[in-house]
Amino acid sequence: MKQTAKGAAMRKPTKEHYPEVCKVRVQSTPEQISHFHELLDRCEELGLCNVINFSEIFPNKGTSRYYRAYSDIMLRMEGEDE
Repeated sequence: MKQTAKGAAMRKPTKEHYPEVCKVRVQSTPEQISHFHELLDRCEELGLCNVINFSEIFPNKGTSRYYRAYSDIMLRMEGEDE
C-alpha cells in the first residue's frame, strides 16, 4: 500500500516516538488552566516530567465559563535520566 503525505500526517505517534506519554485534557476557567500549565512547568523543572506540548485554550460549547486545553506529558520516574 502506497503511503501518502496526508496518511503519514494523520498517523498517531507510536510508542517508539513517546514511550510513556500521558494525554491530559484540562477543563476549567482560563485562569485555572493557566495555573495548571505553570504547575506542569514547575514539575518539568524538578525533573518529574517532560511537557511535550500544551495547546492553546479553547472555549467549550454550551458554556461561556469553562474552557479546555490539551497536553502531552512524558512522565519520568525518580532518578531517571533525561
